Amino acid sequence: MGKIGYSFDAISEFVRIRKPLRNVNFHQVGSFKIMPKSSLVTKYLGHTEFITRSYLKCARILKEKKVNIIHHMFPAVYNQSFSLLALTGKTRKHRFVIGPLSAHYYTRPLDERTIMGLTSKLHRKTIQESDAVITISQKVRKLYEGVVDDEKISVIPLGVDTGIFKPAEKRFRKDGYEILYVGYLYELKGVEYLIRSMALVARERRDVKLRIVGEGPEKSRLMALTKALNLEERVLFEGFVPHTRIVRCYQKCDIFCFPTLGEPFGKVVLEAMACGKPVIASNVGGPAEIIENERTGFLIPPAQPLILAKAILGLIADKQKMKKIGVNARTAVAQRYSWQSIAENYQKLYSSFA
Repeated sequence: MGKIGYSFDAISEFVRIRKPLRNVNFHQVGSFKIMPKSSLVTKYLGHTEFITRSYLKCARILKEKKVNIIHHMFPAVYNQSFSLLALTGKTRKHRFVIGPLSAHYYTRPLDERTIMGLTSKLHRKTIQESDAVITISQKVRKLYEGVVDDEKISVIPLGVDTGIFKPAEKRFRKDGYEILYVGYLYELKGVEYLIRSMALVARERRDVKLRIVGEGPEKSRLMALTKALNLEERVLFEGFVPHTRIVRCYQKCDIFCFPTLGEPFGKVVLEAMACGKPVIASNVGGPAEIIENERTGFLIPPAQPLILAKAILGLIADKQKMKKIGVNARTAVAQRYSWQSIAENYQKLYSSFA
């Protein structure tokens, strides 16, 4: 965005910058690192600190600088996120944008459900104070129809760095074929059905392995299922892999599978496609909007191991098709989901306020 004349003050819970940017001033306002297994005390101390300190930092910046647009980006989740700036009226002299908004498609923890009545009211009030609402997909957009005027809603998806996530320059040497899954391991991701599909694939071919990258509450159960299906040599649990090294996992695989039961977007689908890999994903939520079936990937019904196994075996049997789909996937991501493309979408939105 700096190339087209914008400068920013960016406020975040934590700041880790590999390469400083001339047009961005970063402000860190967090000290509690909240992880999935953090205690409720740590969780809510962290949330409270971030909400309070980010509000105070914003208020100071608004007082000291000329600001044209206030953009609340993350966190931005349906019925949960809110802005104290909007709730206290400090956004009314500025253009106020919120998003890209996502949504949860699985049951939230008890503590979050307990306060949902309050957070949903604060969220809706924040939305109604906005000049523009951005959603990550058409599916999420539908949640806001009727809450805010339709003309205020824009769909701008998440992006991917196509300079980092790209096909490997050299072919990796390996025996057989590798299927890859990357993501958090909980029930809604549908990894169980991917493992069950591998049992069916194993009946036809002995040269196919599944690599599962990620951690989560379902990991122990999924490992037990793998053992029960006698797939311990075919299904490899990689555990957590830093984002700086994850690109190599995509580059080494032959097919990426994302068997989600419900997903507002699915950034890992973009990452795999950017690396030139054919993706087989469930035809629900975000993946159904990202993938053009049988051209840039394959969409199948969720929770159907037999259909998933047939799709995997069909691709493996047709190397030319596998390669063509991968090339198409890379091209589609570069055209629509590169950071350059996403920046142009934001520039168009921001310039509409002029």
